[in-house]
Amino acid sequence: MNKLFISKSGKFVLNRLEEYGEEGFLVGGCVRDSLMGNTPSDFDVTTSAKPDRIMEIFSDKKLITLGKKYGTIGIMVDGEIIETTTYRKDGDYLDGRHPENVEFSKDLIQDLKRRDFTINAMAMDVRGNIIDEFGGISDLESGIIRTVGIPEERFEEDKLRMLRGVRFANRFNFQIEDETYLAIRKFAKNITQVAPERIQMELNQIFLSETPGNGINLLYDTNLMAYIFPELMDTIGYDQMSPYHHKNLFFHMLCTLDNVPRKLHLRIAGLFHDIAKVNTLTIDEEGIGHFYGHDKLGADMVVKILKRLRYDSKTINAVKILIDQHMKASPEMGKKGLKRQIKRVGKDLILDLYDLMIADMLCTRDDRDISFLENRKIEIKNILDTKEVIDKSGLEINGRDLIEIGYNEGKIIGKMLDYLTELVLDDENLNKKEILLNIAREKLSEEK
Repeated sequence: MNKLFISKSGKFVLNRLEEYGEEGFLVGGCVRDSLMGNTPSDFDVTTSAKPDRIMEIFSDKKLITLGKKYGTIGIMVDGEIIETTTYRKDGDYLDGRHPENVEFSKDLIQDLKRRDFTINAMAMDVRGNIIDEFGGISDLESGIIRTVGIPEERFEEDKLRMLRGVRFANRFNFQIEDETYLAIRKFAKNITQVAPERIQMELNQIFLSETPGNGINLLYDTNLMAYIFPELMDTIGYDQMSPYHHKNLFFHMLCTLDNVPRKLHLRIAGLFHDIAKVNTLTIDEEGIGHFYGHDKLGADMVVKILKRLRYDSKTINAVKILIDQHMKASPEMGKKGLKRQIKRVGKDLILDLYDLMIADMLCTRDDRDISFLENRKIEIKNILDTKEVIDKSGLEINGRDLIEIGYNEGKIIGKMLDYLTELVLDDENLNKKEILLNIAREKLSEEK
C-alpha cells in the first residue's frame, strides 16, 4: 500500500479531538484514495463526540450545522471544511435514503458497519493506523466492489448505492463482487424510488470519467439502465444495416461517448446522438438502412430524458442543439454556409458540434476520412479569432441606430438586424454603418 496522506486541517481536527478525550478517525473516501496513492479531494472525520460536544470543542472555528440532525458538523480550518460526524448506528430506512431515526454510538466498528462498500468502510487515525474490519484493503488490492455485509440490506437502506457501486467499479476499473452484482440486478427497479437529482449526480460522474462508455455498459449489465435510460434498451444489438457502420447501434453510441472531449453536455450528446435511429429506419431497394430525421427526433427525445432527470436548462439546450445539428457536416459547405452554421449553433457550441461529428465518424468504419472535419474546425477557429460577422452583435449598427432613423421599438428592430446580418454574411463589405443605415432606411420606406 502507498504512503498515507492526511491534510494539515484533517490532522488538526483529529489532534484536537484527542486532546479533549474523544476518538477521531478519518473515514471513507479519503482513506480509500490515500491507500490507492491518490490525494483525497476532501477529508471526513468520524468521532465519538456528540454534535454538541463537537461544537464545544471547536467553538473557536466557523461551524456549519446544517447536518447536525444527522450528527454532522462542518468545521472550517484554514479554508478547508472538515465534515465531522458522530459515530452512528442507523434505524430503519423508510425513504430509501435516510434512516427513520439516527442513533448515536460510541463504537467505531458499529459506525463502519453501516457504510456501503468495504473500500469505503475503513478508518485511519492521526498516526496513519488503519482500522479495516471488513476487508477493504484486500478488496482494494484485488480490485473488488463488495458491500459491507448483506448486499440486499445495504441496497434496501439506500437504493442509490446500486448506482454508486457501478460508478466506483467504472472509476477504478474494479469488478463488482458476484453477490453484490446479483443483488443489483435483482433490485435494479428500486432505483426508480431515488430522487432524480441524486441519480443525476452519480450519472454525471460516470459521464465525466475516463471510461464513460464502460460505465454506461455496466448500467446495462446490472439492469439499472432499463430503469434510468429505458429509451436506450431498444438500441442493444440493433443492426444499423449500413456499410458505413461496423458496430451495432448501442456500441456505436458508447464509442462516440468515449471519443468526445470531457464536457458534460458533449458526453451526454455523444451517448444519445443516434437514440432515434430505431424509430426512423427505412430500407432502400439495396437493403441499406437509412434514418431520415433521426437527428430532429433524437433532439426531442433527449429533452424529455434530461428533464426527467432534472438537468438544468442550459445543459438540456446544449445537448438538444448538438444532437439536432450533428448530421450537418457537408464537405461542400462554403465559408458563407459555415458562418450561417456558426450562427445557427452558436459560437459557444460550434466546436463542440464538430468534436461530436468527428467522434461519430471515427466510430463508424475504421477507414472513414475525418480530415475535412478537422480542416473545418481550423476554418471555424479562424472565423472566430478574426471576429468576422456571425450574428447581429457583429454589425456596425445596433437597435438604437435604427430607432434614431425612425424605427419603432419592438420586434421590428430584431427582424431588421437579422435581415442585415444575412446580407453581411453574403457580403462582408456591406458591414459599414452608413451602408447598413441606408439599407434600413430603404426597407422602412417600403413598409410605409
